[in-house]
Amino acid sequence: MFVQRNQNNVIIAVSSVAQPGFSEQVTDNSDELLEFYASNSGKSELFRQSDAELVRVIEDLVDILTQKGVFQYTELPSEVRNKLNSRKVLRSERNNLDLLGTNEDDLPWP
Repeated sequence: MFVQRNQNNVIIAVSSVAQPGFSEQVTDNSDELLEFYASNSGKSELFRQSDAELVRVIEDLVDILTQKGVFQYTELPSEVRNKLNSRKVLRSERNNLDLLGTNEDDLPWP
């Protein structure tokens, strides 16, 4: 891997090909490279979590604005409606998990 370093000689970027600014080559199992990956994976997870939370905010915002009549749901592009509908189905399925299962002996009728 080819790396770019800052003034403190710390890896700040990685490239699989040599290119301007990425002149130093390090081994794939270099401690410095592994540390760089580890520190950036934590940041990536924070971004993923933030994105998921923001998506939920946007879904709720669309629901509120359509309920208040600010715009009609059908005014949204079909791609947006499809994505929102898919998310609602997924969330509904997730919230309706049958963790105990169905057992005929538990039914209240004969």
